[in-house]
Amino acid sequence: MGHYVNRLVCHLTLMTLLGLAAQVSAAESVRYLAPGKSPVILDEKALAAMPRMTVRAGAHGDAPTAWEGVALVEVLRAEGAPLGKALRGDALANYVRVTATDGYQVVFGLGELDADMGAAKVVLVDRHEGKPLEDKDGPVRLVVPGDQRPARWVRSVATVELLSASTRPPKP
Repeated sequence: MGHYVNRLVCHLTLMTLLGLAAQVSAAESVRYLAPGKSPVILDEKALAAMPRMTVRAGAHGDAPTAWEGVALVEVLRAEGAPLGKALRGDALANYVRVTATDGYQVVFGLGELDADMGAAKVVLVDRHEGKPLEDKDGPVRLVVPGDQRPARWVRSVATVELLSASTRPPKP
């Protein structure tokens, strides 16, 4: 019986280690998902190639500090999301869901992010005060400088999804 217990313990340990390895590798990049499109991997190189910005923001009463990264709207634009004049009709029911590696999720209406409508600053950051993010925050974190409460500041972003909340049937 001791043999079976040892095998079970070894098996469970191996499964735990494999699960942790999968979480680590998943956290090293962000997946962008949109209906009808193949998933896109936004790794360090892909994010570095996009227009960069720095915002000053503080959370929980802390003094504002410098956060650097890519505006979420730039990721959406690069992947062909309907923005600007294309953001009308059924596209106004689109929203973006951002999910962390621990499953925490927040949403933004596409109109909220569009420069011609809400123009909310929402940034996928990979640097804080000129340095890569600490392990507990990154490697990619969402920062929303205009929020009074940092509840939508998502740590360890895993996915960004463009989805539709429209209840109208698709046009033929």
